[in-house]
Amino acid sequence: MRKGQQGRPGPRRWTPAQAPPEVVLVAASARLQDEVARIAAAAGLAVRAVERVPEPGGAAEGAAVLLGGAAAAGLPRAAGDVIVVGFPEESARLWELAAAVAAQRVAVLPDAAAWLAEYLGRNRHPDRAGVVAAVLGSSGGLGCTTLSCWLAAQAAAEGVPTLLVDGDVLGGGLDSLLGADAVPGLRWPDLAGVKGSINPGQLQAALPVVEGFSLLPWAPSPEPGAAGAQVPGDVVREVLSAAAAGFGLVLVDAGRVQPGLDGWLAQAGQTLLVTGAGERGVRAAAAAAAALDPVVPLAVVQGPLPAGMDEELVAGRLHLPLGTYLPRVGGMAAAELGGRLLDKGRTRAVRRRTRTLLGCLAPDGGQR
Repeated sequence: MRKGQQGRPGPRRWTPAQAPPEVVLVAASARLQDEVARIAAAAGLAVRAVERVPEPGGAAEGAAVLLGGAAAAGLPRAAGDVIVVGFPEESARLWELAAAVAAQRVAVLPDAAAWLAEYLGRNRHPDRAGVVAAVLGSSGGLGCTTLSCWLAAQAAAEGVPTLLVDGDVLGGGLDSLLGADAVPGLRWPDLAGVKGSINPGQLQAALPVVEGFSLLPWAPSPEPGAAGAQVPGDVVREVLSAAAAGFGLVLVDAGRVQPGLDGWLAQAGQTLLVTGAGERGVRAAAAAAAALDPVVPLAVVQGPLPAGMDEELVAGRLHLPLGTYLPRVGGMAAAELGGRLLDKGRTRAVRRRTRTLLGCLAPDGGQR
């Protein structure tokens, strides 16, 4: 294994509130209350049923909040861990309500019962201090890798201990893109044979560091005809679990939406979907959003915008909450070839939008 950088100063921790051992259900339906209580019990959690959404900072602070379809109607955009729940006969309405209140997930019961129990169970473990967020593109060439890098650089500049994970084995690697080919530290192939749990501190100390954030890339592309590296799914889970315990923010550059992403997305508490604004781009994003079900990603609309279209209209057509609009930046090809990708993200326009997205990813809805 390669040696990590020595003597790296310990960054400030980004510590969210401890999650209470309960689930708050906002619903008047006795049927829904019974179904959610059964699911929560399987996860070792108690349910507190209420008729109105709890006030921010109240006794439910940090709890997972489940909204019944009727309860979600007419609410303002939510902050924190919010899931819209209901039954098949109202499934279409549930997705519309989730987009309206910026809920992170939709769970149509009973089909999503197993997923919901597993998701709620993860909230019992406050040792996962960091936020894990996946960044995906609805199609190739939209700049989801670029956005991942810019978000990592901005978070690090704000003092958040940040790790950027290369989750796209076919993406060509982040090393050369960031000019980090020669930076010492672990790459994914070094971790392929790891057995059992991983010490978060040791992982943090052994990773390469670029512009203030840590990086877990793939090795340089193999020679033509050579086999690429394969990392077992259980290793991916352990690495991301250790990363979440050792960093305040873990960004997974997962590439375009395609089969085989489940292992990466299962660890992510937040998801960003980069979409084009043209007609083909919106159609591709609609298909990608359907493939991500039950995850409700934040839409990041990539410019340019066609005449008569804006980012809110794009997100509305997709029935997704809007993260931000990302303008097209010129000179990207040359910047990528020269390892100067991060320089392009330092403009005022880009930084304003990356700050907006980081606010969406923060565990308290924006107060990092």
